Amino acid sequence: MRVIAILARCCFALVAGLLPAAALAQGGQSAAIILELPASPRAMALGGAGTSLEGDAAIFYNPAQLAAVQQVAASLSAQRYIFSSTLGAFSAAARIGPGTAAIGVQALEYGSEDEVVPDENFGGERGRLTGATVDAGDLVATLAYGVATGRMRAGVGAKVIRQRIADQSGTAPAFDIGVAVALWRGATVAAAVQNLGGSLETGTTASPLPRVVRVGASMPYAFTPNLTLLAAVDVVVPRTSDAVPGGGIEMQWQASPGLALIGRVGGVRVTGDDDGSPLAAGAGIAGRHLAVDYAFRSFDLVGGAMHRLGIRWWR
Repeated sequence: MRVIAILARCCFALVAGLLPAAALAQGGQSAAIILELPASPRAMALGGAGTSLEGDAAIFYNPAQLAAVQQVAASLSAQRYIFSSTLGAFSAAARIGPGTAAIGVQALEYGSEDEVVPDENFGGERGRLTGATVDAGDLVATLAYGVATGRMRAGVGAKVIRQRIADQSGTAPAFDIGVAVALWRGATVAAAVQNLGGSLETGTTASPLPRVVRVGASMPYAFTPNLTLLAAVDVVVPRTSDAVPGGGIEMQWQASPGLALIGRVGGVRVTGDDDGSPLAAGAGIAGRHLAVDYAFRSFDLVGGAMHRLGIRWWR
């Protein structure tokens, strides 16, 4: 237990030291946009506030909250993204030793297009179809471990990021660290630093990874034995832009001993790089060990909305 406590204190010190640095950092465009996109319908519906949420999907937001998994848990979610691309995530966690080990996979497939090359017959000013197709995509695989001692939790994650654009590809490693503290009546405060690493080189282009600092809190409240509410808020500080606050409310009604109905609504500050609505919403239905979640957010770029559907299982 002493080792766990030392690890947690070290993570707190590193997070505290990197918070001001991340807030002041400036730079160019980051690589692997998948690292900045939603990975959970629950967090998406709560305005992106996933830093203090518990469960296996915490591997995508804060590895410290993996420590709250009691036995085993797994989740899978997917959505159609802009221009017919597909975004998905899978995670699984299990108690191993003094803590919880987890694996997570995120994938973004942009689809394929006909290959066009310069036509030499027109001096290269026109394109010519080759009959072949080209595609692109991002893939991230993460291993993480979270531990707890008393009210304190700490976690670390190691990931491999692969980006593919036509016949060019690149791979880069990165790390996440996170901490959380359980306060009173289920309230939690948490912080994480994600995507610590260098640059991702694809072909002849190298771009820095999108380092992100996250600070969040959540608070549950029981109105009645059958009706509970959870409020969650996050402040996300990207490497290259201002802080982005977000948050939401989740309400769960226990309709019967084996059935719960869930509603969620959230909001997030819209930045210049985001043409989405500041509002998000979602719903879910949960049994004793299984839940189905849905999240919704509208976007101007595609003239419609993003719909994310997911399933969770736990023991």
